[in-house]
Amino acid sequence: MQDYYKVLGLSREASTEEIKKSFRIMALRYHPDKNSNSEESKEKFRYVVEAFEVLSDEGARKKYDESFLSKHRNDKFNLKWSPSADFKNIYSYANIKNSSGQGGIWNISHEASMGMWKATVILFTLLGVMALLIFLLK
Repeated sequence: MQDYYKVLGLSREASTEEIKKSFRIMALRYHPDKNSNSEESKEKFRYVVEAFEVLSDEGARKKYDESFLSKHRNDKFNLKWSPSADFKNIYSYANIKNSSGQGGIWNISHEASMGMWKATVILFTLLGVMALLIFLLK
């Protein structure tokens, strides 16, 4: 069992807000959609989600802290985590990105970025055609 505080880069005294902030940063860093669906990023992302789900729930966090301490005392406890039912919707890259407050004009999706490139190419092509027509008509 991994140390959830280490997974999120937090101390054991971390506040709920610090846990949320660290989760958003780590989830954006390791999200499979952002890392070409690599197996390594999927595994790291699962650990980040697992850590967040346990540490963001006060009851689960208290149980985890107690079990983690007891495990390190006698190493007989084995905690198994299972994802929530709505895993894909809650932890989609778009939802995490939008909830992080880091959106805005400079942080756009890949699809929007490609759309802007296509529009730019079309506009420059039309501008070139217009310039060529003006040059030929003179």
